[in-house]
Amino acid sequence: MPTTTRKADGTHSAKSPEKAPADYLKDALADLDKAREQAGDDVSAGIDSARERITDAREALSNRSHEQVKDWREQLGSAADDALRELGRLAIRAQRSPDALTELSKEITKRKAEVSA
Repeated sequence: MPTTTRKADGTHSAKSPEKAPADYLKDALADLDKAREQAGDDVSAGIDSARERITDAREALSNRSHEQVKDWREQLGSAADDALRELGRLAIRAQRSPDALTELSKEITKRKAEVSA
């Protein structure tokens, strides 16, 4: 959901939501595809090489995030209840989009029903 920012003249303008690093990489790949279509053979080879490196970086970021989640799950398994609550608060504060917070809210509601049953 876009937010608004106040301009110097007092009017408001729409501000787009913050992009994730993967979104920037996806945009860069799209830009490279457009440039490749208009480039000669030598330049196209360079663009293909850059595209490959970006794809590799995107995969590495994805793998790193999966490893981080795995590490957090292991840590959560051995943490005391107070530490679990604090880690949960930190996870909520770390979110950067309303969609992520909505997803967490749904998960909290689901877990609360399971624990109460």
